[in-house]
This record gives sequence, structure tokens and C-alpha cells, in this order.
Amino acid sequence: MNQYCDVAAEKVILSTLLFEPERIRTVSQSLRAGDFFFHAFQMIYDAMVALDSNGKPVYEDSIKSILIHQKAYNENALIDIMTASSASDLGGYITAVKEHALSRQIIAMGARMQGIDGFDTMSKATEYAAEINRMVETHVACDLNIVSVCDIPDGDTKFILRNWMPFPVGTVSLIGAPGGTGKSWTALQLGFRYLIESPNDKAALWLSEDPDYQTRSRSKSIATEILSSTLSQFRNAHIITTRPNPIVVNGKLDYERFWKMRKALRGYGLIILDPLRAFFGGDENSNTDANVFMNVLQDWASEDGITIILMHHSKKSDDDTIKSKIRGASAFVDAARTVYEISKVYANARIGELDMEQLHNRQFVLTKDNYGAMMILNNFKVTRHITPKKSALSTAVQIDYQMASMPYIG
Repeated sequence: MNQYCDVAAEKVILSTLLFEPERIRTVSQSLRAGDFFFHAFQMIYDAMVALDSNGKPVYEDSIKSILIHQKAYNENALIDIMTASSASDLGGYITAVKEHALSRQIIAMGARMQGIDGFDTMSKATEYAAEINRMVETHVACDLNIVSVCDIPDGDTKFILRNWMPFPVGTVSLIGAPGGTGKSWTALQLGFRYLIESPNDKAALWLSEDPDYQTRSRSKSIATEILSSTLSQFRNAHIITTRPNPIVVNGKLDYERFWKMRKALRGYGLIILDPLRAFFGGDENSNTDANVFMNVLQDWASEDGITIILMHHSKKSDDDTIKSKIRGASAFVDAARTVYEISKVYANARIGELDMEQLHNRQFVLTKDNYGAMMILNNFKVTRHITPKKSALSTAVQIDYQMASMPYIG
């Protein structure tokens, strides 16, 4: 059976279209019902396309209703599709299905050619050669969207948090920081400020390094001491307490894990994942592994029109130049559209002398900017209030105590 069809690929395509019907119109431009091997799959696909073409919702009951009316309902086939995995990129699956469909047609044509003899042989061969050309042209999937430069509509990149720290919508961005610099404080404040800007939206924060009670304590401090508000204003900031499973393992994407995560986070305009390594199970120094991870997240952000921010570790360095210190493969930075890197505010960075008046602040350096965040900030470096002054003051007292306790070396 495998030489005639790819059942797994057919199931992935149909499952993806069932749960993401907005993709039916694009897929139907290159994929026909006849390309599927099983009649039940052909009928299900036809029903999906018909519903979408008529502007009707595509879901299990609507498909079932059409198939029952056509006396073509196959319960097992629909269950197989509903329980199958989905995919962010259907290109490879569509190609596999169409190649098998073409092979089946050529085999069928070869069977019809058997028994041809006499003077009719050449005319039949010519006829079948033309048929092969038509089949190949029909079955080669074209996924290129070609448009004249004059017909591209005008538009501007949409940013969230324009008045504080801009991030482009529909992209994946990175924030890097050495340990203990305030990544979690930053993540919470990004989520809260996003909700001030978009009060009817939701923000998902997966802060996998911090216990829940600490997240709540920090949240209350940010709401009351920094944003002069109440914690109840930020009810749409949702903290994910489940321990994350990496979606890339040994260089390969775990489709089931990824789609479960994507489905669970549907409806959030801002998603913050902290830290990156909790969701990435590949070789951190492998560009190949990093590309698999970043590409699937970028497809997600672009297709759903959301902003995904990854919190990652950066290398400690005395270098004050504007270049990335993000740890690991360069593909992490290459694939991100915007990269900020956090540091404490120093009076003298070379010797590690902190500015004791700015312990509550952090410096953000824009080390990658594809869409013009710098034009909004008017600088590559900005300072932002990240932690409450009260906790920063206790840190200052601790540092003073430690300095006073050090032995004098003359």
C-alpha cells in the first residue's frame, strides 16, 4: 500500500485543515480531492472546500452533515483525521500526496496501454505522452505567490509596547540577559504593560524557572509599586504553571508537542517563553537545530498575527559595543526580528562598579532591529525601571555590607 499512497501525509493535511480552516483556500489552489487515495478522505476534503467556499464554518458537525446527506459518511475516517497530528508547514505533505497520486495515474495508464499492437501503436503512444504531460502539469504543486511590485499594498509594521519597548507583531523576538539580571521581572512587566495597551487582549507568560508564589509576589510589586495600579487590573495576564516539554528534541521537531502547545495558547496576543532552553531540546550551539526551533515559532507568530518573545541567556562581557552576546548558535539571533539585551546600570562597567542610584533600573541594548524599533526608541540604548525601588534599596544595603566586610589589601 505504501508505494501507492502516503496515508500519514493525507491525515496530517486533513487534520491541519480541520483545526485551521483558514488555510483551506490556499491549499485548495494546488490540491484536488482526487489526489487523496481513500474515497472517504476525498469526500471529507471536498466537504471542507465546499463549506469554506460558501463562507460556512468548517468543523466536525458541518462536515458530517454534508457527508450524511451525500450518503458518504465514514465515522472511522473522520475520527482518524481528528486524532492525527497537524503541521505548520504543509508543503512537504502536499508534495508527497500529489506525487503518489501521479504515480497511481501513470500505473493505471500503463495498464491501459497493454495489448496495443499493429499500426495504432505510434498514435496511442503520442496520445499517452500528451496525457502524461497533462498529468505532470496538474500534479506539480506550485506554492509560489508571485505579484508585481506595483501591486503590493502599502503598509507599516505594527508594534506593541511602542511607548515603552517596541516589538513587531507577527514575529519572534529575543531578550537576552546574564543570570540574575532581571529577566523574569522584565517578562512580567512586558505582559502587564501590553495589557494596559490592549486591555481586551490576553498575555501568556510561561515563566518556567520561577515558583508560582514568587511570580505572584513580583506581580503584586510591579502592579502597585511600578505601575501604580492593582493586581486585579492584570487578570488577563495568564501564568502557565505546567512544566514545559521541549518541542525540538535531537534536532527534530516534535509535532505533537508543538501543536498541543500552539492549540493551548490560541487567543493570546503576546506569548513570553522563559527561558528558551526549557522549550528547546536540541544542541544549543547547532545552527541546524536552532533553525528548526525558530522557524516553527516564526510561522506560528506570522500565521496567527501574534508576538512571541523568548527570554534567553547571554554571555557576560565587558564589551560595551552594540553587538549581540546571546549564548549559543547564531541562528537564534539570525531568525529573530528584534533582539534586546539587558544589563544592570554601571557607574564603571569595566570594573563592575554598579550605579547605586540606579539599582532598580536596567539598560536595554537593541542589538538587532529588522523592522525599525530604533526609530521609535530614538536610540539603541534605553534605561527602564524594572524592579521596585524598595527591593533595589535592600540590594544596595547588602552590597554596602559586603564591601565593608572585605579585608583591606594595602
